[in-house]
Amino acid sequence: MTIKLVLCTTPDEKTAQLIASTLVEEKLAACVNIIKGIESVYEWQGKVETDAECQLLIKTNTQHVLQAFDRVSELHPYDVPEWLELNAEASSAYGQWLQTTLQR
Repeated sequence: MTIKLVLCTTPDEKTAQLIASTLVEEKLAACVNIIKGIESVYEWQGKVETDAECQLLIKTNTQHVLQAFDRVSELHPYDVPEWLELNAEASSAYGQWLQTTLQR
């Protein structure tokens, strides 16, 4: 079963927790993993920047991914939040759990 796996970085654990809990509580994601302590190197406004961030792994489906993006955009402090949607193949049991969880 195909699911959506979305990558999204946040500037800190507090923001990561807020986004993760909101998405799960509002049934826009079945699960969000928070990976603390990553270091991101990127170009922003013509300069190379390095920042400590948290990485979110958002598990959702195609029916909810656009609403999840809108909600993250409302909650996120960055001007341009990372939002990378990947199609992922899930086991039938995990995919069914995800679909059932998002329908409640």
